[in-house]
Amino acid sequence: MQIRPALSTRDLVGPVRNLLVKSQQQLVKPLIPKDVLDRLVHVFSSSLIKSQTKMTKTKIGRNDPCHCGSGQKYKRCCQEKDETAERTARAAAEAAKPKAPPRPSLVDFLSEEFDDDLEQLTVASNAIVDMVHDGKLDEAEQAARDFLLRFPEVHDGYDRLGMVYEARGDNKQAAQYYRQVVEFVRTHPDQYEPGFEDTFNHLVQKLDPPAAG
Repeated sequence: MQIRPALSTRDLVGPVRNLLVKSQQQLVKPLIPKDVLDRLVHVFSSSLIKSQTKMTKTKIGRNDPCHCGSGQKYKRCCQEKDETAERTARAAAEAAKPKAPPRPSLVDFLSEEFDDDLEQLTVASNAIVDMVHDGKLDEAEQAARDFLLRFPEVHDGYDRLGMVYEARGDNKQAAQYYRQVVEFVRTHPDQYEPGFEDTFNHLVQKLDPPAAG
């Protein structure tokens, strides 16, 4: 018998992945690489400190003549200006120190976790489909039941059981599992596009049509 193409939760990941990607702001690439810019700022700041603190290293006393040659005492002339310049230079040097790399954002973490779970789900779901195509129906049934326990948050397990029973020719039981898919989709409308359950409704009508009245 010809087996229909399988519908998978993988078909639904586009909108979710786009939501995760759009939540991250993309920065414009700088003209100068950040590591080069950090080194330039550090060198400049170090030079600034050396040039502005050179005169203070001579231990000018508050009552000594000011180094600027004004003839006034240092405390009444350039002391306050020199101390302000030194504080500013030290603050600039501190700010120029290499920063620790940023921690991964919550969006990055969730995106990686989502991709890992999705990959495992897709591999397991497709493996069941392959078993059905190869005629390994008992193995496929057991794998589908295990899948339901492992991934109860998706419809694939019911869908795969329906495929198993449809391949066996047990149309009534297959239709029952497809009804469970429809019920799952209706109770989780935020996970599916409108009309997603139509395929399964058609299968139910085909495999277990209402008795003629």
